[in-house]
Parts: sequence; C-alpha cells; structure tokens
Amino acid sequence: MHLLMAEKANAILMRYNISSFPIPISTIEYIIENENIQLEYSKYIKKALYLEDNKKRYIYAGFEKNMDKLREYLVHEYGHTYHCGNAYFTNKIVIAKNEAQAKAFCAYFLMPIGIFEHYWEQYDNDYFLSESFGVVISLVRFRKQLSISLIESGEYERLRYDLMLQQGGLCYERPYQEERFHMDNSLLR
Repeated sequence: MHLLMAEKANAILMRYNISSFPIPISTIEYIIENENIQLEYSKYIKKALYLEDNKKRYIYAGFEKNMDKLREYLVHEYGHTYHCGNAYFTNKIVIAKNEAQAKAFCAYFLMPIGIFEHYWEQYDNDYFLSESFGVVISLVRFRKQLSISLIESGEYERLRYDLMLQQGGLCYERPYQEERFHMDNSLLR
C-alpha cells in the first residue's frame, strides 16, 4: 500500500524537478493548481480537506500560521487525489486505509527517499530532521517507520536509485545554513 505512494511521490518530485528542501508552500500550491485542483483557503476550516464534485477537484485549507503544518496538510490532501476521491461516507476501515496512504504520500514527498535516510544517518535528531525538511516531528517519526519498512522489504535501493537516476542528481539545501548537499551517483555504492 505504501509502496505505491512512494512511487507516486517520486514521480511528482521528478515531474516538477523539485530539488531543494523544505519544499516551499508556493511550490506545493503551484503543483496542486497545475494538476487541475482548485485550492481555496477558508477561515472556516481548521486543517484541510479534499473534495471531488462533478469531476472538479478541490482542496480547502485553513489559514494555518505554522508553515510546517500547512505544508503537511496541503500535501496530505493532494495525496488523496491518487487513491480515494470522496470516501468520507464509506466504512471506517476504508477511511483509515485512505488516511494512511495520504500520510505516507505526504511523508515520502516532503522527505524524499535517499535524502531523508542520508540525513537520518548523519543527524539522528528528530528536531533537526523536522527543521531540515520543514515538517512536524510526528511526521519525521512516521517517515522513519516507513524507511525501516522500505529497507526490510528490499525496495529502498530500487526507489532511491530510480529517484536519483531519473532526477539526474538531487540537490538538498538545508535551511538556515549555507552548506549545500548534492546527491550524485557516488552515493549509490
């Protein structure tokens, strides 16, 4: 279930040539709108929601002041576009599955395969990882669980290699610091 979300997140990262992190909110908004999804902000919504109506797709988001949370809300709802549509009125098991898939998509998109694991290995500090990728700490912890699952399943190397090979080398820019990290094929060894 989460492998498909990893592949979809990788595809979007490559399609839009995303190479610096944290991904700016404006880039996320551009992707959403470029995918023919209408994005609207409302004072009546606390987090965000995805809705399909007569073949039109919408993401409604609240005015969140914490950019890490807003980034997560928008990408999470964007993740729903790949697998569920309007599934709010289905049974609780389907809803839980859809929410888990959207959360996995969000984690893989905001903390790409290979880049996240490299920084996790170098700096095993949830706060540092949270700041580096512009996400909340709970999403970092979830992403760590996904990494372990990818490694144990043997899919990590394939997904990391595919992302790096197709992207032509990702560039990772750490916020608040001048140092830049460039991924290249030497990391594949």
